Amino acid sequence: MNVHVLADLNDACKQFVRRQPDGRVCHLQAWAHAAASAAKLKSYYLVARDAGGIKGVLPLIHARSRLFGNFMVSQAFSDHGGILSDSPQARDALFDRAVEIATDKKCDSIEFRNVIPLPYDLHTRKGKMVMYLPLDSDPEKIWKAFNCKVRNQVRKAEKSGIVVSQGGTDQLTEFYSVYAKRMRQLGTPVFPSKLLKNLMDTLPENSRLFLARLNNQTIGGALTFCFNGYAEIPFASTLVEYNRLCPNNLLYWSIIKHYCLQDANFFDFGRCSVDGPTHRFKKQWGPEPVDLHYQYWTRPGYELSLLSPDNPKFRKKIELWKKLPLWATRIAGPIISRKLP
Repeated sequence: MNVHVLADLNDACKQFVRRQPDGRVCHLQAWAHAAASAAKLKSYYLVARDAGGIKGVLPLIHARSRLFGNFMVSQAFSDHGGILSDSPQARDALFDRAVEIATDKKCDSIEFRNVIPLPYDLHTRKGKMVMYLPLDSDPEKIWKAFNCKVRNQVRKAEKSGIVVSQGGTDQLTEFYSVYAKRMRQLGTPVFPSKLLKNLMDTLPENSRLFLARLNNQTIGGALTFCFNGYAEIPFASTLVEYNRLCPNNLLYWSIIKHYCLQDANFFDFGRCSVDGPTHRFKKQWGPEPVDLHYQYWTRPGYELSLLSPDNPKFRKKIELWKKLPLWATRIAGPIISRKLP
């Protein structure tokens, strides 16, 4: 089994990812290229081959900073990632090559963002999950399956005058304004707007932007991607001062309805902490919970410290970030967050 780093975009790799049941948009070489370019990081897109052709892929992003250390992640700016292969031999070869590269670059760790855990002796992060809602080509069937509370919240938003539109990069500035404000409220450095634009420009057929407006003011939005039957919502925000009008509910229903009509198989509500407020919001829609198995290779002698808002060492920094002026977080946030892929 031969494993090499792929430099140029390769359609055969895209077709391999599409054939795999667990293949997601983040496994595409195009995602890796767009993300690394926007964040000014190094991408290593590993491809395993034998005489029969491509047998597996592993997208890796290398990040290094004084604040967060020297590490690799698969895949950057995504809830999913990790090794995608059609045989144990390809899986093992990709893992071994990733460790070789990480060792050569003196990395402290590699984070594999798996749904199905790798069969190695690795540290596993627990307490995170994604939630999948099976879709139907007739959105009315999905609507009728929702409980009364969800339907009433959607109707409340509609009666309040909130409307949801959809488009492309022409609406990105409006979305980013809301997104940056909400990230500051959460104490999280906002991702660069260039990252979102690069992903949309690179994957125009897979991306869609949705905006929730009230009286011509944008109060919420979501950037979605759809590939291989999975519709995902990795970037979404609404302004908390409008929560009483339930804009989130109308926004999510509009997205779900859209992807029903696009014949997607599942709507992925995205990563959340078990029993947290985001989990409770998503749970009411009736999706199927799926545990995430984020696993970590670490160099010998290194004590893993997770880069997570849940880590106590970051709590004071998060509270301080919430108090900074919005303009300051919009300048500093993208500089910091690109090192937190």
